[in-house]
Amino acid sequence: MLAAKQQWCPRCQRHVQTEQKQSSIGRQKELVRIIITCFKCRTTLSSKTTSAAALEQNEDGSTEK
Repeated sequence: MLAAKQQWCPRCQRHVQTEQKQSSIGRQKELVRIIITCFKCRTTLSSKTTSAAALEQNEDGSTEK
């Protein structure tokens, strides 16, 4: 789901390009919040919080393929 380039936007009533933003959370920056928004109307389509270590491991695995 995170790698999707287009998603259905309920506000626009069609498939739209998405924008993904990542921000660190907490004092030790151990958590990362990933927010996917509609590129046209800026409505939040999904939000997920994950650990920074799991995100790095997931990104490393996707670049090797």
